Amino acid sequence: MRNFRIGRAGKVLPITLDNYRMATGMSLPYVQVRDRRPSYFAVCPMCDNPVLICNLFKMNKDSRSPAPYGRHYAADVAGVAKYDEMAYRFCPLSRQSERPGSRRRRPSDPTGIELYQLMRGRFDLVVRLWERTTGIHVGVSYAERMLGMWRADEGWRYYAANRGNLPFMLFQAAPAQNLVGRYIRNGCALHRLLADSGLVAFEPASLPGWVQVRPAPGGGFVELTFLVHSPVPVLRDDRPFERWRLAVRSARAGHGGDLDVELDLDALDRMADGGAGRDRRLLDIAARVLDPV
Repeated sequence: MRNFRIGRAGKVLPITLDNYRMATGMSLPYVQVRDRRPSYFAVCPMCDNPVLICNLFKMNKDSRSPAPYGRHYAADVAGVAKYDEMAYRFCPLSRQSERPGSRRRRPSDPTGIELYQLMRGRFDLVVRLWERTTGIHVGVSYAERMLGMWRADEGWRYYAANRGNLPFMLFQAAPAQNLVGRYIRNGCALHRLLADSGLVAFEPASLPGWVQVRPAPGGGFVELTFLVHSPVPVLRDDRPFERWRLAVRSARAGHGGDLDVELDLDALDRMADGGAGRDRRLLDIAARVLDPV
């Protein structure tokens, strides 16, 4: 992995000597002498397990050694993190990552509690990343309804949930969602799929760059829904992504289709750290729907 953090509440940082030195002070508990050699520890930004930082002092343009990187450390590291085998097995940064299905964390699991807090504090960014990735608009009332379902389902407890995929976990356990009447981004992959179906037409929306899905003229009632499911972890140049299936279904036989949508699991952290403009309306909804913990 190419990113790390210090503690559960720490900022996610690229693994560089300068970042590690500034974050840890090169002192205990993160730097520990083992077998008379220093070992450099941090926390996995996805599963909160201990991470051993390798090649920390070997990065320069003339070196043949690989750049610094982190790998999971399969034991407790005092003062840094406790090892959780189940969380490691389902971590998208693990090269042996398994699919967690519907398995859940215990209610008191610190990672689950952190995900709850992230949803509460970043709900506007979660919605924005969903719209950017899928092309499906989420208005204020729709956002509140989806967040209420996520709360009722305790979506933070799924092992499938991580700090990068909250936009899709917001919808993952929800029933099929209606597409007719909804705004979608003009020209996105979903727009093209629906246009090819012949079931719907598009009207200009009040939001620039969006169109509204309507039944095709003369086509009568149309039932058209979507689901997201079956995330698959993808590592590309040690950067974590998830490929999700966006399934569009119609009651009419032979209509519908699937799209593979790729989510950058670092995107939400980048948005939060990059000073992106915030939507107070959505943050107020999150504060009202999700009690502080």
